[in-house]
Amino acid sequence: MKIGDGFKARLEFVLEQVFANLSHGGDHETRAFVAQRLLKAAQAGIVRLDDLKRVAGEALLDALQAPKSA
Repeated sequence: MKIGDGFKARLEFVLEQVFANLSHGGDHETRAFVAQRLLKAAQAGIVRLDDLKRVAGEALLDALQAPKSA
């Protein structure tokens, strides 16, 4: 699936919403992790905004619960 500019904007919107309550919008590593999950979901055909928000929220929880590497 090729992701067009309009869909990229949707993914960016979801990222901004999910990270809105984190200090400084979250760190780069966590944002990249969530973005990767969003891209995989989109490539699997998940394109509805509510579904993407759910995927992003679950990915953020996974990222925050994962032990940080030293």
